[in-house]
Amino acid sequence: MNFAAYADIWRLPAVRQAVLLGALGKAPWFGAGIVLTLHVVGSLGASYASAGLVTAVFTLAIALASPIRGRLLDTIGLRRTLLPSLVLLPVAFLAAPFLDYWPLMFVMGGVGLLAIPWFVLTRQLMLAAVPESQRRAALALDSVVTEMAFMGGPTVGILLATSWDTGWTLALLACLSVAAAALLAVLNPPLVSEKRDAAGAEPKPSAEGTQAFDGTQALGGRVGMRSWLNGPVVATFVATMAASFTLAGTDLAMVAAARSLESSSALAILIVVWGFGSLIGGLLFGGLPRGTLGITHLLVGLGVTTMLAALGTNLWVLAALLGVAGLFCAPTLAATSERLGDLVPATSRGEAFGWSGTMATAGNALAPPVVGYVLDAGGWQLGFVITGLCGLALAGVGWVSLQAGRRGLARARRRGFEKLRQPG
Repeated sequence: MNFAAYADIWRLPAVRQAVLLGALGKAPWFGAGIVLTLHVVGSLGASYASAGLVTAVFTLAIALASPIRGRLLDTIGLRRTLLPSLVLLPVAFLAAPFLDYWPLMFVMGGVGLLAIPWFVLTRQLMLAAVPESQRRAALALDSVVTEMAFMGGPTVGILLATSWDTGWTLALLACLSVAAAALLAVLNPPLVSEKRDAAGAEPKPSAEGTQAFDGTQALGGRVGMRSWLNGPVVATFVATMAASFTLAGTDLAMVAAARSLESSSALAILIVVWGFGSLIGGLLFGGLPRGTLGITHLLVGLGVTTMLAALGTNLWVLAALLGVAGLFCAPTLAATSERLGDLVPATSRGEAFGWSGTMATAGNALAPPVVGYVLDAGGWQLGFVITGLCGLALAGVGWVSLQAGRRGLARARRRGFEKLRQPG
């Protein structure tokens, strides 16, 4: 376990910049998502179903735009990609407090299309800032910071919304996130490491035993999606969906468990312990050498420990079990980013991470109807069990894709070798 890796990468100015601006951008954005629901239900007097529809439109727009935004980062750069968002998002959110329900839904759809791609940005910045040997620690640190933003942003948002107008709270949080993006655009850090990615190198075997780009080869500019979309990459996308489904299903099951326990503080306790477990897991994962604990192992651990949460006989036992499940959350997300960084050339990482974000959104969208039905029919214990089982099933689909990709790659290599041996 090498925790000195964190000290090593923290000495790099580009890492500190990505971490701090990422936290300043993500935390208020997470908070704005929660406050949007409170605004629709409270200030606009609509139902939770109506609030869910607005959130669904907003989320769908983000999912549709994510690969496009990632591709723009690859092709036209950070500043030109962010410029429309920096101009239009403040206008949209400053208008939000004055809008009725249907105009607000329309505006939130546009906001989703122009949302700052924070997850794509911070991952690219981290990968560009560190050598290959330090990728795991860098991506684990990014996941840990994201967990902290996920815990802190909504908490601050709820506190502000309960003591101030929800519309203006929404505008304030969103504008803080945009301000962090504006500072990032002014600094304009590189998304691809010029020193390493121009050096040239042959593809290396990844931690999963597949042929992978190491992010350091000269590619002569951006390459097409067909050149890197293969079985292992598809498997990584499916793994991202599996992890997101499991996390979203756990969220719902926790809410149902807290309501069943009839404790006003139960949900807060469960979320904090689960998040703290994830934070610790992320730090531990980043200290491990590359090649240990691949995505498959982490997904199995996440699925099994999520199922074990059904054994929680009271609040504190349930919280402890969720803390154990949390140990696998941030590492799983970091591992999928690490794998994509290995498999996809540096000049196409934005698009690849954009598609990864879309797959994560798909997992988040698939979990509520499936797990919600189970919660209504069988209670919160069965909700945890089915969440873990579905996550394992999706992980199995990803594993099959990985094996198919390996076999296809082996066949392609054999054909290429046979062609080289043919005379003339």
